[in-house]
Amino acid sequence: QIVDGVDVACDVPIQPCEADPKQALCKYKEQIDVFEVEAQLSLGPVFARHLGNRMYRGEYYAMQTDAHITFVKHWDSDIINQFESTENEMAVLSTYLSDIRGSIDEHGKSL
Repeated sequence: QIVDGVDVACDVPIQPCEADPKQALCKYKEQIDVFEVEAQLSLGPVFARHLGNRMYRGEYYAMQTDAHITFVKHWDSDIINQFESTENEMAVLSTYLSDIRGSIDEHGKSL
């Protein structure tokens, strides 16, 4: 959800792509979909997850998170390795997130 004029859109890079094309939002913009809902029209997290599920278009990997996530370096390859290690194409990976303090080192790696 977003409050127009207050919140910053999550699909806008910090710098313009022309100035810094190496930003993730610039490099992977063709792979990022955003469904923006005005805060006053929001119906809560369950409906938001439903909308997220409706955006699925057969991608090999799919993931849902919430806005309070801080990713460690190489999170994507780590999670793919975890998934593939199950040797089960129907596996679902789930976790209860811990507090970020003391969980990530100064280089962005998980402790």
